[in-house]
Amino acid sequence: MSEPRISPSPLPVSPAGVSYSSLPPRGLNYTSQRLAEPVPDLPTDPPSPHGRSSPLPSDSPTPGAVPLAETRMIIALDYGTTFTGIAYLSIGSRQKEADPESLAEDIRVLQGWPTHESEKVPSEISYSPSPKGCRQWGYDIDDHSRVLKWTKLELEETRDRSAELRTLAETLYGLRLMDLSESKVIENDIPRHLAKEPEDIVKDYLDLIADQTLDEILNNVGRHVPENIPIDMIITHPAKWSDRALNSTYRAVRAAFSRDLFPKIRDVAFVSEPEACAHYTLREAWQKDHLRFRKNDCFIVVDAGGGTVDLASYKVVSMNYDKKQIKLQEVGYPIGDKCGATCIDRSFDDHVRRRLGPEDWDKLSDAADQDSATGGHSIVKPKLRMLHGRFEAIKHGFDGKDQKLGFPVQLPRGIGSEDKPEEGILNGAIKITVEDLKDMFKQSVDKTLFLIGQAATHIEIVERLKVKKIFLSGGFARSQYLFDRVQAFGRTRRIDVERGEQCWSAVARGAIIKSLGVYTEKPLLVKDCPRHFGIKVRTQFAAYKHSDMPPEMDIEGVQWATDQIRWFISKGDGIFPNKPLVATYDCHWSMKASEFPSPNKKASHNSAEVFRDVVFIASSQDEAPIRFGNINKATDEVVSLRCDLTKVPDGQWGEFVSPNKQVGKYLKFWVKVEIHVFEKVEVMITSGGKVLASQELTLAGPNPR
Repeated sequence: MSEPRISPSPLPVSPAGVSYSSLPPRGLNYTSQRLAEPVPDLPTDPPSPHGRSSPLPSDSPTPGAVPLAETRMIIALDYGTTFTGIAYLSIGSRQKEADPESLAEDIRVLQGWPTHESEKVPSEISYSPSPKGCRQWGYDIDDHSRVLKWTKLELEETRDRSAELRTLAETLYGLRLMDLSESKVIENDIPRHLAKEPEDIVKDYLDLIADQTLDEILNNVGRHVPENIPIDMIITHPAKWSDRALNSTYRAVRAAFSRDLFPKIRDVAFVSEPEACAHYTLREAWQKDHLRFRKNDCFIVVDAGGGTVDLASYKVVSMNYDKKQIKLQEVGYPIGDKCGATCIDRSFDDHVRRRLGPEDWDKLSDAADQDSATGGHSIVKPKLRMLHGRFEAIKHGFDGKDQKLGFPVQLPRGIGSEDKPEEGILNGAIKITVEDLKDMFKQSVDKTLFLIGQAATHIEIVERLKVKKIFLSGGFARSQYLFDRVQAFGRTRRIDVERGEQCWSAVARGAIIKSLGVYTEKPLLVKDCPRHFGIKVRTQFAAYKHSDMPPEMDIEGVQWATDQIRWFISKGDGIFPNKPLVATYDCHWSMKASEFPSPNKKASHNSAEVFRDVVFIASSQDEAPIRFGNINKATDEVVSLRCDLTKVPDGQWGEFVSPNKQVGKYLKFWVKVEIHVFEKVEVMITSGGKVLASQELTLAGPNPR
């Protein structure tokens, strides 16, 4: 029986070969009352006509959620495009029966980063050596280092095949340019990022975040806490975040916040950034007595960050000010776009490039540096990083008001040495006017206003409700210019706009509030996938990696390496609530036309030649074997699914002529392998939507370790 040949899949596949099916988000049910106390006056919602799950009542246990009444610690990770924050809450034995709302007062935000006190740390890392002995991440990066930033955005980047080939060519070119001379090796000046995927870089960065978090807990909570107290994590993500990126984030976080550092680390949950922002904003507004809502009033939460701007909209279902209870329902779905503050930085680069001209820009961006081909990574060279640092204060302080003298930005030494008054370059500085800054802010601000208008229009026209407030939060929300523009937009629609006092750390704080169940149901937990899942395949023969086996030639004259395994879902991938892991893969079989039964004999055929087997493998090994001969028969599970080629629908097979005259005409049959992993595992072989064979397995296997 021949194994299926691998055809290019039309679907983007993650590094682990995973794509996901997605169910709509759950509704939200907010209450500040204890979980032990029933709320009889707040009935649950009826099923949504859009197919979304109805909110759970506040006194109902959330399936898979962590109970509040126990001593534990919660860590919230807000890994952002430009900055990262950590919030944490320690629930002691005397606090565990307290009202969840009062526990929120004890949320702490990690502020002691290397060389800097701040609520967040830059999401930047460098693999360059540091003569000064800098730690090479966050705030503590040497001036002359190559800095990788905005890596988070690359987690969900999907490229077509031509783009992948260009990236590969760039990477190979960069590797060829790598100076691996003895002096460079001794100096440790090797651009390691060229050999790393974005997920690897994120993991390296989060390793440092995890170390700093551990130090914070040891120094400020207790030396024995990590070894003795259960620790739960809640991770935030953008509203429009691909399933591939979600899984990459999960794998990187689990690898960084490992049991080696946190022996008692236990459960992991996710919450979207706008939802976390909504929980924090709601509580802050209530504390300030600003929550003057009535039934059916709506509000929009805008989480304006460095990389993305995310929005979520909510409708007030019921309010009880005496009992401090509010029940909300999500309106529409979260929306967002990559229009955060990083767009301003890129616009600034474009502006400087136009003003300087190609020669000085190449000097500024170190275009001739040995790792100019970065394989898709966003890297900032030392001189440009220095210029960004000088622009940062101008960007944060810009309020849109006229400045007659403009804002001069000093250029690095050796750049802009020739005065160009018509380009605003004098005495080694480039002048930035108010109009220039407005142009730099335009893409970010206009897109943010468009997203708000889109959400408000949906509420007013589709839902026929009124938007009463816009809550602006996130790091970009600290921009006075953005705040003023959003306020001006709100006035045109008679919508109030508010900005939280701690808007920069709102997402991390709100994630803890979500985990506590304050005004909300608790998040459901993510589970580790316990096994690798894949199929036995033939792959095109390559002498450099298949030299120890003879190739097999098919009827099309193509050489194949047999006994190979293609893994689609990896052990340790995240199985998310209401989101089964779904991997799909296209392949085909070929056979001589003379061996296939004629149409009038299909019903009575019994020839084994028209059957093909797909061998499905589930492996519990930590390192998935590459070849079928290396599977562990004691722990791994193997299932054969037999497919009848006469059942392949018309349009899913075709007749061709082989260049081999002895073969003549041959037939090719296209099928799809589908693997669904959730509470159980199901593998199906389909063709044109028709199921040819299927099999169910238990998730952990017959003999789980």
